[in-house]
Amino acid sequence: MVQEKLIRKVKQTIKKYDMIRPHEKIVVAVSGGPDSICLLDMLHGLAEPLQAQLVVAHFDHGLRPGEDQEETRFVERIAQGYGLPIHTGKAEPMPSKGSVEEHARKQRYRFLEEVRRQHQAHKIAMGHQLNDQAETVLMRLLRGSGLSGLGGIPPKRDHIIIRPLIETTREEIMAYLWAKGLTWVQDSSNLSTTYLRNKIRLELIPLLKTYQPNIIETLGRNAEIYRQEDAWFQAEARDWLMEHARFGPNGQITTSIFHLSTLPAPFQRRVLREMIRTAAGGLRRVSLDHIRLASELAKSPSAQAEIMLPRGLVIKKRYDHLIVEPRRILLGDYAYTLEGPGSHFLGAINSTISVQEGSRGQDLELGRSCWEAYLDADKITYPLMVRNFRPGDRLIPLGMRGHKKVHDLFVDLKIPLEIRAVLPILVSDNRLVWVAGLRLDDRFKITGQTKRVLCVKLQGEIVRSFNPEGQERSD
Repeated sequence: MVQEKLIRKVKQTIKKYDMIRPHEKIVVAVSGGPDSICLLDMLHGLAEPLQAQLVVAHFDHGLRPGEDQEETRFVERIAQGYGLPIHTGKAEPMPSKGSVEEHARKQRYRFLEEVRRQHQAHKIAMGHQLNDQAETVLMRLLRGSGLSGLGGIPPKRDHIIIRPLIETTREEIMAYLWAKGLTWVQDSSNLSTTYLRNKIRLELIPLLKTYQPNIIETLGRNAEIYRQEDAWFQAEARDWLMEHARFGPNGQITTSIFHLSTLPAPFQRRVLREMIRTAAGGLRRVSLDHIRLASELAKSPSAQAEIMLPRGLVIKKRYDHLIVEPRRILLGDYAYTLEGPGSHFLGAINSTISVQEGSRGQDLELGRSCWEAYLDADKITYPLMVRNFRPGDRLIPLGMRGHKKVHDLFVDLKIPLEIRAVLPILVSDNRLVWVAGLRLDDRFKITGQTKRVLCVKLQGEIVRSFNPEGQERSD
């Protein structure tokens, strides 16, 4: 009776979350503990009706000398008894710094994924159960997690990780094992209160049960509600970004601070969170404090500022926009000499500048792009130089009489710091001729007396990554 009841419950969970489809191959993670032994036995019994194939995987964390080796031998015997293939792995030495639990977790999942790929399996089944879910919710509540964290352990993740026992209590699992006469090994580290999870399991939950006997089931139901609401918020935030954000190369996401400021504070935080999640491919190590800092950055009176985020990200305020992107190595000074007309590759910025001469009446295919400049060729002296900005650079902007600092031009036009560092500047005889994309020097413009025209065009990565909206054409 106990067995049949639990089997029905697990089948309902598998169906509810669409965990296993016909003819799929499943890697079953088996530690040798009661949860994983129950999982393996149950999936073995369901393999035929589910038309599934099973592979056993066991990982030795190397944290308990003697016990770990005995667990490996135990799981090998269990797999042999079921007639299933088994793969075993052993952890690398733990680092002297950082969380031992986190390091072990990463290695375990890396091993399981390697086994899955080797067998071309579809899913990896884990033995997490309802008590684990309750412990996770409490642990994250104590650490100050938001709605996403309180959703606990997802029953299914990335369409690969599945947890068929996630709605099953530890008591139900133990009753199943006793009823079937199955054996398991006991992890002695589970009795140590060194780890927070164990303290919650051994001390906090028994106390909470004196207030709410069904605390495990209650926390499990709450976690499901939180996951559903979190999924809705995430979808809404993603839709908002699709409408109000620009997705650039290399994972860059840019949105208007004005549009962001019109959102209610809770939804604004969700949008910022989704920007970070999308740019990083996940949110591990990203906390509520990081989201708060991002929100404060958007409200900062500074025209340009930035903060570093985990996962190699940086979030920047650039005038009226907020940008999330991977951190980039700052480019140093560069300079290229142009001995004459032709096409020249600017390797530092992965772009090409072409120089073409023609007579005043000749068709030079004059364009309307800000990345093209048309100059009086007789006022140009070779060799030309193409370089990036240097402090003290000045020019006489087209239509003006006096000099203007290029730095002030950048400020007036709200040019982001990253663009200032790479934007090419054309120089002739130590005089600035053209700040590409922005301004031509008035001394080199075409006039009624011009006989020969020099056409300069810029193409490549700088053109694709920067759109100087609202700028005058350089001619």
